Amino acid sequence: MLDRVFRSLRERRRARARRERASLRPLVRDVLEPRVVLSGLTGASDVAMLSATTTDSQGVTVEYQIGATAGASQPLEFGVYRSADAQFDASDVLLGSWTADAGLSDAAAGSHQVTIPVAGGLPIDTARPYVLVVANPNDAGATTDPGRTASFRTYVIGVVSHGGLVHTSWKYAPPWALQTAKLMQWQGYDAAFPFNWASDSRTAGRAARQGPKLARQINAIAEQFPASAVVDLHVIGHSEGAMVNSLALSTLAKSAAPQLQRGFVQDTMLDPHAANNNSPGQLSASNTIMGAIARVVTTSFQADADDPAVFVPANVDETEVFYQHTLAKNTHGGDYNLWGQVPVPNLSAHPIHYYNLTATGASHSGLYGVQLWYRNFVATTLHNQAPLVEALRLEGGIVNASPSPEVPTSRVQELRQANWGAVQTIDGDQPTFSGTAAPGSTLRLYVGPTGDLTKVGLLGTATAGDDGTWTVTTHRPLPDGRYRAVVMAYSRALHTRPAYAVVPMAPMGRFVIGKD
Repeated sequence: MLDRVFRSLRERRRARARRERASLRPLVRDVLEPRVVLSGLTGASDVAMLSATTTDSQGVTVEYQIGATAGASQPLEFGVYRSADAQFDASDVLLGSWTADAGLSDAAAGSHQVTIPVAGGLPIDTARPYVLVVANPNDAGATTDPGRTASFRTYVIGVVSHGGLVHTSWKYAPPWALQTAKLMQWQGYDAAFPFNWASDSRTAGRAARQGPKLARQINAIAEQFPASAVVDLHVIGHSEGAMVNSLALSTLAKSAAPQLQRGFVQDTMLDPHAANNNSPGQLSASNTIMGAIARVVTTSFQADADDPAVFVPANVDETEVFYQHTLAKNTHGGDYNLWGQVPVPNLSAHPIHYYNLTATGASHSGLYGVQLWYRNFVATTLHNQAPLVEALRLEGGIVNASPSPEVPTSRVQELRQANWGAVQTIDGDQPTFSGTAAPGSTLRLYVGPTGDLTKVGLLGTATAGDDGTWTVTTHRPLPDGRYRAVVMAYSRALHTRPAYAVVPMAPMGRFVIGKD
């Protein structure tokens, strides 16, 4: 009797399990089985977007499948967008596009993979953390058919490194560094922290060892994101902290976590200053006893420290340098003022964007320090990609020149090339420069011989057009020789507030007139 009861119970349980499996089968198939949704595109082959990612933040690799639709007359086009979410709509920002002509293999039926280069890469954008690739984005249905969009999300790590000689009582780094890191979190960074080396910062020679330590901390955070994630990195360094960041980024160039290798790297320097008496741009001191003492103490500390120079490693995608060269007598302290060491040697393939804060009354530290200016006027706008900084961006180069065959034969020549770029030979005796700046700003061209860095003169002016483009030629021919040039842009709109009196500067490189 009991056997029959137990058999009946077992049969009921088995029947119930079969019914549950049958009811779950469609759901499991939807979740786990790969699906290909072929979307009918007007005038083009059916296409299914399968995946999108990036390997280096300079382009987007997309996988897609074309259906067997004959007679396609319209080329297949992909648009790359930044978006607040994974859904394509009219608010998304176009970064670039790619087109496959009808009849070519990339538009033939079957599965394909293509890497779409993006001019300027995929900069940090916390307001739009998603990157979308949309098939034929201008056709009907592009915003309503999810099968025509492939996407991936980017994550961002923020780091703030303070300079040397800070109070050892600060347990979690100086207040400005804590505040800036907190602002980065509020601005949408997925992780942000101040790198604290206060206990070592008052001992000469301890700064360089912080770089590898910081690199390990960054890697540890990056590895907490999904293994396939794209993790961007934004490091901010003040004074000696900029050198610490240089060494950390250089270490990551060889040992970054895979997530970081895919991401965009932004390096922000605030009055970069290595404790090294051989670095350019040292300090201004008053002709008082206190000024003389400050100069002796500073040079003595720097001689003992002998820091590596601040530089931009090869794995950096964007660099911005905010600096000042305010005379000590014009600062609120009045006795001495350290200077930002510019130009910064650049080992990356991307130009450095310089912003001179001298006209704002900024100093190296204190209540009017460059780091506090950045905290107040830039860190609070990072969610919107710092519109003030973006509006002032200055870029340019020599127009009538060709590369010189010069090959660096000494360490000094290598440093000059890293600072100013390769030497170029001018066609004629009046170099011409062009680029982009804030619309309506006044461009001033300064030229000086490379053999004497103290000699520099104003040799041309121009006004940027409504579209921001500018061109300037030296107002007189130059004698045969070797020269260097910089351009500064002065925007009338910035005269309304002293705190906004920022002057962007761009090195135009070195050039040769004549046979030299």
